[in-house]
Amino acid sequence: MASQETREETHEDQSQGTAPGQQDTQNQGQVDQYPETDLSVRDGSIVVYSDPGRTSLLVRKMLQQPQRGRRAGWARGAEVTQEQVLIPLREDATLDLEVAKRWAREAEADMTVIVTEIPRMAGERPKTAELHFSDRLAIISLPALGPTFIMHSLRRELHRVVTALINESVEPARQYGGYYAHVEEQKGDDTFFISPGMLFPGRFWMTLGMVAANEPFWSLPKLSGVFAAAAATGAFGIFFTTIWEMASFLPHWRLAIVSVAAISIVTAWLIISNRLWDKSAAVGGAREAAMYNISTVMSLLSSVTALYLVLFGSILVVGLLLIEPGFMAEILGEETGFVNYVEIAWLSASLGTFAGAIGANFDDSVDLKNLTQGSRELQRYPKDAEQR
Repeated sequence: MASQETREETHEDQSQGTAPGQQDTQNQGQVDQYPETDLSVRDGSIVVYSDPGRTSLLVRKMLQQPQRGRRAGWARGAEVTQEQVLIPLREDATLDLEVAKRWAREAEADMTVIVTEIPRMAGERPKTAELHFSDRLAIISLPALGPTFIMHSLRRELHRVVTALINESVEPARQYGGYYAHVEEQKGDDTFFISPGMLFPGRFWMTLGMVAANEPFWSLPKLSGVFAAAAATGAFGIFFTTIWEMASFLPHWRLAIVSVAAISIVTAWLIISNRLWDKSAAVGGAREAAMYNISTVMSLLSSVTALYLVLFGSILVVGLLLIEPGFMAEILGEETGFVNYVEIAWLSASLGTFAGAIGANFDDSVDLKNLTQGSRELQRYPKDAEQR
């Protein structure tokens, strides 16, 4: 969940989170070793802890790429170890810094970098990265890097934080940031955070990064029940001549309204039925709740819209194969063409999408609840005695 810096700094309780080596099998990940780079600056070792799923995939992909360019040698000749592990949250919805610092001590590496999909905030500013010099620890928040050019941005931030930790000074981070970053001291003499500059609204950019973290276009298999019900209903449009006549009679602007209504209703139903709407008290405040809920709506709208387009294309192809133009012209009483097939598929896909809301009841609730940032982060909280 998005964290408030003042709450992180004043939190005095020592969390009893699970160490990386003690995570359950669902949260454990493979440990990958990467050879030294060609741009050797000093011997040493770096351990990178990354969240399961997309975050670890991006980190692994980046580490396996050829080391070219000014920022490619961010590891500075060190031996890099990546470990996939679920980064825990404290009960107050902030990243568990005590566990992160303990991991840094137990790793016995020269420096530790944590890459997480948890959106982190310092007041009104999104945190791109955080530096803890006494623990030689850096934390990078992937959503703050935005939705585009993510590999480039991740490599940039790794270069920035490793350079700062190597020099044991925040000045390289400031100099490297230029107009694109703001470096500010937190409470304590050796802790700093880096946030986006003022050239672009960082909070909105982070919200788009949260949408990208939800991977809406890769979530279609999780909506298989929605698609099955929508396809079954939409297929009737190919065989029922009443739908042909209605599709031909309705103006295109009415067909567009029906499409938007169908997509919106299914999106709302998915949010309501799976309780995906985050409340302020659960995520750290009204601003944070707005970010989470906007990202949820945008993600599900993208997923349902993609499903709608797949359904429309499927019905159009089948209609072209099965509906004979002469028969359609006889039913409609006028000359017909490709536009008529498009209109039939358009209306049929909209009617089918309405039925998709019923199909949502047959999808795996666990998969559906992992569609959004807030629902995935519920897994990060410490479990009580009954949940263990």
